[in-house]
Amino acid sequence: MESGEETKSGSSAYRWYVLTMLVAALAFSLVDRQILTILAGPIKADLGLSDAELGLLIGTTFAVFYSLFGVPLGRLADVWVRTRLLAIALFGWSLMTMFSGVAANLVQLSVARMAVGVGEASVNPAAYSLLSDYFPKRQRATVIALYTTGVSFGLGASLWVGGAVVDLWSGWFPGDTAPFGLKGWQAAFLAVGTPGLLVAVLIGRLREPQRGAMDGVVQPAVDAPWSRFWAEVFAIVPPFTIVNLVRLKAPAAMWRTHLIVLAAIVLTAAGLIAFADAITPPEKQRALFELGGFAITGHAIHWTALAVGVYGIFAWAQSLRLRDAPAFAVIFKSPAMVALLAAAALEMITNYGLTSWAPFYAVTKYQLPLAEVGLKMGIVAAIAGILGTTLGGYLADIARRWSPRGRLYVSFLAMTLPVPLVPVMLSSDTLDGLLAWWLLVGTIITAWLAGIASTTQDLVLPRMRGTSAAALTLAITMAGLGLGPYSAGLVSDVTGDLFTGILSVYAVVPLLIVCMIVAIRSVEKMETTLVERARDAGETVGP
Repeated sequence: MESGEETKSGSSAYRWYVLTMLVAALAFSLVDRQILTILAGPIKADLGLSDAELGLLIGTTFAVFYSLFGVPLGRLADVWVRTRLLAIALFGWSLMTMFSGVAANLVQLSVARMAVGVGEASVNPAAYSLLSDYFPKRQRATVIALYTTGVSFGLGASLWVGGAVVDLWSGWFPGDTAPFGLKGWQAAFLAVGTPGLLVAVLIGRLREPQRGAMDGVVQPAVDAPWSRFWAEVFAIVPPFTIVNLVRLKAPAAMWRTHLIVLAAIVLTAAGLIAFADAITPPEKQRALFELGGFAITGHAIHWTALAVGVYGIFAWAQSLRLRDAPAFAVIFKSPAMVALLAAAALEMITNYGLTSWAPFYAVTKYQLPLAEVGLKMGIVAAIAGILGTTLGGYLADIARRWSPRGRLYVSFLAMTLPVPLVPVMLSSDTLDGLLAWWLLVGTIITAWLAGIASTTQDLVLPRMRGTSAAALTLAITMAGLGLGPYSAGLVSDVTGDLFTGILSVYAVVPLLIVCMIVAIRSVEKMETTLVERARDAGETVGP
């Protein structure tokens, strides 16, 4: 089957080249996102941050914008040229990472993190969709696992490069002798942002495969793709969400639900702000600025931003129900899909709570240079991540042959096995002891994603894959990155113990187990009835 100048999948060598470039894009996204974890100490000292404020910077400022724009960019990946989209996004977020290198305060660095979040929101939707059109269904879990190794390469590189640049910069320019007064952590941002510009150019030259051809369900080109993107922006970004529902002529019942949920979100956020302010020790509490006579703390910024994100997601789901009933039905009326999105979100609360703080924890516990900790942890994190994602995908594909539920059994084990190992790891007396455990724990905690990601792709039609990937990424990021680092930091501030703060995020594991049980029990039925359910919701597909 032909698609332009290429066959439906292209040559075997070219497919693997595409996969390599997508791995590189994902790796750079993780470098730019996670480098803050090894730079936490210098940034905290220079900007005078508490652990909760540092968690806000690591997680929330990035996560909310990443999540909100993940949906419209996921929709754009469904209707526009995916290679071009990814190239533009990579170029943009690399520039904003470099801007982080000239940030002089918390506000400027937060703005840069927001912009990086917007750009990186396009990575997984575009990449998952491209890979599904380059590789057959029987290989997808393995291919997605290989793609996900970019997380490990990026995480490892962020720790190694970040720590090395800070120590080298301090050695080269002691005191206040650095060019333009740049600190070591600022130089690190400049160093990791620059190479992404070149990779963006290479990705922009990749061939665009025919959408759906690999599955025998060829999707025609869509007219006015950018109008659909802007429709999604209005559907999810407040306050345009209100205008969007008016334009879509939402029924009275939907408006009632909308207003009730909005009120609940506002009241919940206000309560959480008051609670966090009340339990935070006075020496770790400060007003970042005044607004209307009220002192705005980091807790207020965190919960307000998270509330905006949660509200935007809810408004988008309502809008999708009016604009694309088949996609809404396939994604949000499927018990398996909803349970998988919830399980992935809960898993990433624990993973981000651990990985965001582990480098800073190791530096402070063992009193070692950033370069040494960054190099060792970076190497181990990369090895563990590559082993975990590759092995997880391979085992998931094998398990799939045994049972339609097989992939999820593999993911379930990878999600639960590390729980008793983490406190043992963090209690190690030496860095080398911690790293030995980190190799095992890191391998397991990265093995879950391929099974769930490939399953969520199988539970939707080809034209919905970008939106499905965006929904998964949104759940992972809004909950995982938005709550994991901040929650661990808040508990650390309250207890005065980062060890306790990190372990506190594992309180969500019982709920995670329930979600995975629901997904495992319902996935087979949801996959076999996919076309029927989509057709019942108004989709024109199949015979």
